[in-house]
Amino acid sequence: MEKLTIGLDNASYYGETLVRIIHGQGKHSEFFPVIKSMVRHWLEESDFAREKVETVFRGEDGSPYTAPNPGETIVVLKNLLKSGTEPGMDFNDQEEEREKRRNSKKIRADRLRTSRRRRF
Repeated sequence: MEKLTIGLDNASYYGETLVRIIHGQGKHSEFFPVIKSMVRHWLEESDFAREKVETVFRGEDGSPYTAPNPGETIVVLKNLLKSGTEPGMDFNDQEEEREKRRNSKKIRADRLRTSRRRRF
């Protein structure tokens, strides 16, 4: 939990208001997702979280900032600087970028396949 504390403290210090914690789904744990449970318990119970965390969104429930993903937890930090800005990760922009990358990979793969066929 030390790295989590340091990471959230740094994010708070630099004025970040939205943090995505990627802990994984915990499918390889024997009985239950250990890391995921520890992270969420720490976010509910720790003094640091009480002081600096405004809201926690469980990944499987989704959030206003991301699509549902059980392998992550979204944390909205208290804006101690009070700059008046809303946290924002534009989900539509992320989806568009992801789609562009997928399409460019398909185009490259098709070109590579056709160039290999021409050699023989």
